[in-house]
Amino acid sequence: MLAERKVMAFVQRRKGPDVVGAFGLLQPIADGLKLILKEPISPSSASFFLFRMAPVATFMLSLVAWAVIPFDYGMVLSDLNIGLLYLFAISSLGVYGIIIAGWSSNSKYAFLGALHLQLKWSLMKYLLVLFLLLY
Repeated sequence: MLAERKVMAFVQRRKGPDVVGAFGLLQPIADGLKLILKEPISPSSASFFLFRMAPVATFMLSLVAWAVIPFDYGMVLSDLNIGLLYLFAISSLGVYGIIIAGWSSNSKYAFLGALHLQLKWSLMKYLLVLFLLLY
């Protein structure tokens, strides 16, 4: 991530992330603080609870998916016989957070964008499963 920011700074002819800490090592912490302290922006007609909970749901599902990924030999949170199926099922549920975020904004364009992203994500998932079945 740090290398990408340095390259982007070079391309855009501006100072890179090396101005925060030694060699820019504190830049991710500065970015995190900036993100946390930013004023939350939500559409005026949005359903506030759903709009705020959609990213949380997507993030939690992505964390739950790590339960079957082994960290080392014999070190896995949940040793399932159907770990690959579990991984595909949980990663497919992550689309619902995006759909809920688009729907809760009460904007037809945001909802259409969320549906578009869901379609692309589902198509990619189907192709990946098909590849793994044929391999």
